[in-house]
Amino acid sequence: MNSAVPLQELLRQHRRDADLTLEGLAERSGVSDRTISDIERGISLGPRRGTMLALADALELRDDERERFLASARAGRMPAAPDARSVDIEPHRLADFMGRESEILSVVAQLDPTGAAGDLAAPVVLHGAPGVGKTSIAIEALHRCASLTPTRLFVDLGGLDAVPLTPLQVLQALLRQLTGDPDVPKTLGEAAAAWRTAAAASTVAILLDDAANEAQIRPVLTSDGQGAVVVTSRRALAGLESARRLTIGPLPRQEAIAFLQRIIPEDQALTGDLDELAGFCDDIPLALRIAGNRLATQPTWTVEDFLRRLRREERRLSVLVAGDLAMESTFGLSYEHLAAPSQTLFRRLSLVDGPSFDARLAGAVGDLGVDDAEDLLDGLAALGLVETLRGDRYRLHDLLRLYAASRLRAEETSDAISAERRRLRDWLLATAITAGARFEPRPPDAPAVDGRLTFSSNDEARAWLITEAEHWFSAYQAAASRGDHLTVVAVADSLHWFSDLWRAWGRWQEVFAASVAAAVALDEPAQQARHLGYLAWAQLVETFDPAQARTTAEAALRAAQRVSDVQQSGWANFYLAWSMLNVRDFDVAHRYADAAVQDFATAGDVEGELQARAIGASIRSRYEPEAAIDEHRELLEFVARVGDELPASIRGLTETNAHAVIAYGLLQLGQHEDAVAAASAALAIGSSAEFQSGHASAHRHRGLAQLALGHVDAARSDLTAALTLGAGARSGTWLDEVRAALDAIPG
Repeated sequence: MNSAVPLQELLRQHRRDADLTLEGLAERSGVSDRTISDIERGISLGPRRGTMLALADALELRDDERERFLASARAGRMPAAPDARSVDIEPHRLADFMGRESEILSVVAQLDPTGAAGDLAAPVVLHGAPGVGKTSIAIEALHRCASLTPTRLFVDLGGLDAVPLTPLQVLQALLRQLTGDPDVPKTLGEAAAAWRTAAAASTVAILLDDAANEAQIRPVLTSDGQGAVVVTSRRALAGLESARRLTIGPLPRQEAIAFLQRIIPEDQALTGDLDELAGFCDDIPLALRIAGNRLATQPTWTVEDFLRRLRREERRLSVLVAGDLAMESTFGLSYEHLAAPSQTLFRRLSLVDGPSFDARLAGAVGDLGVDDAEDLLDGLAALGLVETLRGDRYRLHDLLRLYAASRLRAEETSDAISAERRRLRDWLLATAITAGARFEPRPPDAPAVDGRLTFSSNDEARAWLITEAEHWFSAYQAAASRGDHLTVVAVADSLHWFSDLWRAWGRWQEVFAASVAAAVALDEPAQQARHLGYLAWAQLVETFDPAQARTTAEAALRAAQRVSDVQQSGWANFYLAWSMLNVRDFDVAHRYADAAVQDFATAGDVEGELQARAIGASIRSRYEPEAAIDEHRELLEFVARVGDELPASIRGLTETNAHAVIAYGLLQLGQHEDAVAAASAALAIGSSAEFQSGHASAHRHRGLAQLALGHVDAARSDLTAALTLGAGARSGTWLDEVRAALDAIPG
C-alpha cells in the first residue's frame, strides 16, 4: 500500500480488509462511528494520536502498515510552516469538576500576581500518569483566578505528538493570543524579545499544556512578567529551573466515589457497589469519567451489570471506552514514545505479581543489570507509566499492568512469555534460597548467579525476604502448582530457620504444607519427617493449634521411624513434647522431651539435644518453679560446656529463652528483684529482631516484676515492648494478659 495514500482512503481500505462496518469498527475500537465517518469523508484530516492508536489496534495493523497509518494522520496535523500554527482554543471548564482542592489551591496561590508566588519566572508543573486530570486541574485553577488574572493564554505543546511545538512556535502562539496580531517574529531571538516586552505590560496566566521538554518552557519565562505559568506534562521536567512541581495521582477513594455519584444518575448509582467500580478504575479520573459516562448513556444497565464486565481482567481495558475516550489509547500515547528497550521492560513488568518492586527485580524480569534497569525505570516513571515510591521502589497501577499485559500478548509469543515468567520465578526462588541460607546455623557459601544472588549481611537478606515476600511466595506457589517438588523442598529447607525470626508474617503454615506435599510426592520418608516437623512448628507458633501440631508431629515420627532416622525422630518427639506442653499435659510432655533428648544424643546432634533439654526444662517451669529454675541454670551450664560446638544463633536463642524462663520462675516465687535481673540478662543477648519471642517474654516478666516493685514507668515501658514484640509471635491469650496488666497500671 503506497505511503502517499490519503488518510481517509487508507482507513476505508483497512476497514474493508478487516470486513468491518463503521459500527463494527466503532464497537471494537471505542472510537465513535461519527469520528470514523469524519475521517473517511476527509472532514478530519489529522485526528488526535489516541484516536489513531485505538483504530490501529482495532484493525490489528502491524509494523509497516501501522506506521504508515499513523504517519498519514501526523501529516494531516503537521503545520504548513514553522510559524503557521493557529491560535489554540482553551479546553472547556468541566461543569462536574470536583475534589482536588489542595492541588487547586496550590496552583491558585501561584497564579495570584499579588502574592510572593506571582513571579512569572517560577512556573508550576503539574505532572503525573496518563488520565489523572492534570489539564482539568489547571483549567479549574485558572477560572477560579479570573478576577486576579483576567487574561488567560493557552498553548497545546503537543508533547506526545510526533513533532511537538518548537520554542519559537510556542512564543509565536502566545504573541498572537496576547497582541491579536497575526504578524509575529520569524526568529527565536526576535520572538523572545517581543514576548518579554508584551508580557511586562500585561497580567496574564499562561497554561502550557502537554509539554514535551524544558526547552519549550524556558523562553516563556521572564523576570519582568506579571502573572504565572502553569505547565502540564506526563514528565516531571526535572531540568526546569525554579519550578514548583505537583505530582498528580489518582483521587482519594471517597472523592472517586463522589465523582461517580455526580456523573451517574442517582437511581442508577444505587444499583451496585461504587467503591468496587472506583477500584476497578484505579481511582483515575479519566477512567472514572469513562465508567460514569457509559452507565449514564445506558440507562437500562445497572452498576452491577457494568461491574460484571470489569471483573474480567482480560476485558477491563476494552470495556473502559466511552465515545472517543479510552484508557487503552491514552496509555498508548506514552507507550509509543518509548524506545524499544523501555517498551520491552514495561511489557514484562506485567509478569511481576507483587504490589511494588525494585530495580533488581525489574532487572530480573527484563534480563538487565541493576544500573540499566534503574535508568529504564526512571524513563518509564517520567512518562507516568510506573510510579516511584520510597526506598528505590516502583509500582505499576492495575490498569497500567493490564495494558502492559495486553502489549506483552500482542508483541511477544506465548512461548517467549512462558519462558520469561519461568525465568523470573526461578530467579526469585534462587534468591530466596540464598537469602534464607544466611540464617542457618552453619550457612553455606552463597552462590552468585549472574551477580545478583549475594547478600552482604543478614540484615540485607532479611530485608529482601520481607520486602519481596509477595513475589517469592507467589513464585513458590507456582512451583508447587506445577509439581516442581525438588524446588519447593529446597526453598522450605532454606527458609525454616528464618521463619522463626519472622513469625508475624502469618503464611508459614502454607509454606510448609506445600513442602510436606512435595516431600510426599517425592516419596522420601526422611524428607517427609523433616517437613512435617516444620509444619508442626508453624501450627504451634503461627496458628496456635497444639492439637493439629500433635497430629502432624505423630506423622513425622512415623515417617522417621520407617527409615530409622533417629535425628528426625528426635525432632518429632520434640514437637510432640511442645504440643503436649501447650495443652498442659505435663507428664506426657516430659516423656516426649526425654525421648527427644535420647534420640538426639544417639544421633550425636548437640544442637537438637540442647533444644530438647530446653523444652524439658520449660515443662518443669509450668508447675515446679524452683525445679525449673535449677534445670534452666543447668541448661546454661551445658551451653557453656558445649558452646564451641554450637552456632552463635542457637546458643543465643537458648540462653535468651533460659534466662527468660528463670525470670518467670522467680516472678512466680515473688523474688521480683532477682526476676528483673534474670529478664535483663535475657534482653542483653542479641537483638529483638533475632530473638523476638524470647525478648517478648523477658519484657513481660520484667514488666510484671517492676510493677510489683512499684516502678510504674519502667513496668509500662516493658509491658508495651512485650505487646509489640509478642504480636504475631505469641498467642492471643498471652497478648490479652499483657494488655490487662497494662490497663491495670494507674495513670
